[in-house]
Amino acid sequence: MKLLLTSAGVNNASIHEALLGLLGKPIAEATALCIPTGMYGSPWARPAGAWEFIAGKSGQPMTELGWKSVGILELTALPGIDRDRWTSWVEQADVLLAGGGDGLFMAHWMCESGLAALLPSLNDKVWLSYSGGSMAMTPGIGDEFIGWKPPSGADEALGVVGFSIFPHVDHPDLPENTMAAAETWAAALPNPAYAIDDATAIRVVDGAVDVITEGHWRLFAPVAPVDGLPVLELAAPGPLRDSGLAAILDGTKTAMTGLPALHESLPAAGDRFCVVDSNGDPAAVIEMTRVATEPLGSVTAAYVHAEGRGYPGIAAWRAAHEEFFRSDIVTETLGHTPDLTDETPVLTQRFVLIGRV
Repeated sequence: MKLLLTSAGVNNASIHEALLGLLGKPIAEATALCIPTGMYGSPWARPAGAWEFIAGKSGQPMTELGWKSVGILELTALPGIDRDRWTSWVEQADVLLAGGGDGLFMAHWMCESGLAALLPSLNDKVWLSYSGGSMAMTPGIGDEFIGWKPPSGADEALGVVGFSIFPHVDHPDLPENTMAAAETWAAALPNPAYAIDDATAIRVVDGAVDVITEGHWRLFAPVAPVDGLPVLELAAPGPLRDSGLAAILDGTKTAMTGLPALHESLPAAGDRFCVVDSNGDPAAVIEMTRVATEPLGSVTAAYVHAEGRGYPGIAAWRAAHEEFFRSDIVTETLGHTPDLTDETPVLTQRFVLIGRV
């Protein structure tokens, strides 16, 4: 399933563009089901809250985006409905719109209703959520966000993604939601965590993660062991490696590209590496989520964004990579200067940061 996890809905052009890319069609041609369930579990729940979300009056733009149709999928009702009936509704929809509220209440009812078990089969669907609906997809929400308590009493959510989310950073109505508070919250978690403001979203496709933003955010990562991990060197020692490593550590870089011939053996999804700095010292642990050999000319704008180096477009990304692929260090390694065309195979690699060293 393709995920667009927001703090406050589709409220700017960048998030809107990311949504269109995930849908692969105009919004006016896409069908949606909205899920208001999480709102009922919030300590601040109001009778009008669910209606405002459904009617597109919540101030978190989701249902009002101009869908071909919008239905309601109330999770608490599903256990009393024939499973084949409601699963057909989900399978016919293009996108599931998950409202905010309490992330643990939402995760609980996703499990109780059977929707959580259905998610792995929904490869072509989009999950668009805000606030608690986004937090429900994480491994855990942290003690600070526990409102409704599940039977276990723990903060565990669904674990569809490998990171936690602190939403609404620096919101004027939530003075406690500071970046400093997010850092303290993240320090108690065993997994990476994003703190995002209301102008930010996290896009996840096939395990590959990148941030879409017109605001501000931070990635916090725990310390990770490096024992026995193979070493990964970004480019040559110096500014290019240092800037790439910094982008990995701050979460802006979640992709890298190479030539297959530069690898003794090709990495695979699930492989972990220790990324070293220009001195050869361990600095980060990453895990590959997607590795493919593709024609140089097929690289997309979304992939270029995930490279995290601020390329203004595909042409700039390609020019920079062709310059590096023709550099002395690559020519020396290969024994020749590679011929580069649209059909030249390149190794595209998506990864997530597991931790700092």
